[in-house]
Amino acid sequence: MVLTMKEIMELDIMEPAVVKTASAHLDEQMVEWVSITEAPVENFVRKNEMVLTTGISYADTPHQFYQFVHDVIQSGAAGLGIATGKYIYELCDRCIELGEEYEFPILLMPWEIRFADVTQAITQRITDLKQGYLFELQSIQQELLSMVLEGAPLSKLASHVANHIQADVYMTDLYGSIKGTNNDKELTFWESFFSREVEDLVKPLEQKDHPLLVKVELIESEKGAFIRLPIIQSNNLVQGYVYKRLAENQDTLSASVCVTLEHTATAAAFWFLKENALLEAESKVKNHFVWELAKDQIESNELMITRARKLGYDLELSYEAIVGYPEKMKEIFNEEVAQSSYLEWTQSMAHYIEEEVNHAAQSIKRKAMATFQANQVIIFLEVPEEASRETINSFLDLLNRRFAHLFPGVHMMWGIGDGSDSIFSFSKSYEQANQALDIGQKRRDLTRKVFYSETRVDRVLQAMANYDDLKEVILSVITPLYKYDQQRNMDLIHTFTTYHRNQSKVSLTARVLHLHRQSLLYRLRKIEALTGLSLANPDDVFLLELSIRIWDLQPVSEL
Repeated sequence: MVLTMKEIMELDIMEPAVVKTASAHLDEQMVEWVSITEAPVENFVRKNEMVLTTGISYADTPHQFYQFVHDVIQSGAAGLGIATGKYIYELCDRCIELGEEYEFPILLMPWEIRFADVTQAITQRITDLKQGYLFELQSIQQELLSMVLEGAPLSKLASHVANHIQADVYMTDLYGSIKGTNNDKELTFWESFFSREVEDLVKPLEQKDHPLLVKVELIESEKGAFIRLPIIQSNNLVQGYVYKRLAENQDTLSASVCVTLEHTATAAAFWFLKENALLEAESKVKNHFVWELAKDQIESNELMITRARKLGYDLELSYEAIVGYPEKMKEIFNEEVAQSSYLEWTQSMAHYIEEEVNHAAQSIKRKAMATFQANQVIIFLEVPEEASRETINSFLDLLNRRFAHLFPGVHMMWGIGDGSDSIFSFSKSYEQANQALDIGQKRRDLTRKVFYSETRVDRVLQAMANYDDLKEVILSVITPLYKYDQQRNMDLIHTFTTYHRNQSKVSLTARVLHLHRQSLLYRLRKIEALTGLSLANPDDVFLLELSIRIWDLQPVSEL
């Protein structure tokens, strides 16, 4: 939808007009409107406007008319039409040179041509083009939505759009995986580019002359430049992106391309909505199956394998269970503007958490089965026997980075079960991971990642805490320290553990705790006074350490 000076000169009413300058550049000058202007120009002429004038103010002042022509050119007008025969009879050489210098079309029209007829003809032509443009865009929108309703793949939509805008189009999901394109060459390269490199190259588009451009981003790389438009659903969640490849040295977008890409993003959002509905139904079945694996609720291994195959799972691989607990979920929900209930919000979060789990597993080329149950993320991750620890660490590091980016404020604590000799020991591995998570939460593990194999001492201590006689001893040691810490906020328990960890060295412990030496000695004497134990007696130190270790796993209220 672009009207040019060349098309204006082809109008019937303009047949008597003569082009005096820049005749070779008529098709380069876009015309968006037409106006009649006399002196002064100032701010009355806008860019890409066809200006008509009688020159009434400059009949006897050629130098002022030259300045008028110069001002019209500087305003960004598309061309200048001058009525001749009453005030202006001929265009002076200086004006001709000026027009040629700026490649600016200047037309001379007989006085008999009425400006009203000229403006009507040009306005009608602009209106016709706009109506055709709007009809074309509406048709594109209807065609794209019809394709989605008919179940067409995104590649068909991408090809349809690419034919209209004459450029390669790529549609990806949130992670950069290509879901549709008109150009299937080098797909592996482009998928890697969109998933790994593109985020470091994204920058805002400087062009802002269209409202839709606010959402558009620019990507420049050695392989070419792209503009990117997000595919957004009604809840403002980004589902993916539409990429349009830019021509070499292209730095602006036309309004028609902007609107076409917006229609493309809308149709793609509808496609993702349909796809997500299907995936959600499938996800519910998979979630239930994984939960049954964890709770050992499937009658036989044969039935387990049969159901797994229908869902695309291979249970004959080696898996280890990982259980994660997202902390502060309730606090984060309360901080957000409530658009749904906490249950609905949690279910939505669970869906995205499961997506991240699957994406992380794909990134390290491993299989995974996951579900979100009872506020826990339950994962069975395929691991090689010879490098299970490295695989799990890589997986959780990647997953934690993704969570930190997508769910800021949500902190995960992980428990990891052991691999088992039997390939069907899902329930056993889950129980181990759950126990490791519980121990990690109770001992406030700073790594936020606890392997079951590293909890042997903790499990022994937990078992010891179940003996009534030992409970009585522990309480007699811990209760005075606990109550004193609650009343005086001195943290004697932490003081002892730090002192013991630093091999009972007073100066070193004082530096670690940022205390004066005398303050530390006072605390140590207070510990001896409250417990009746001597820190110089190895047996007393052992009893005090044992009591604190068990208390860490079983707080006073639970003993």
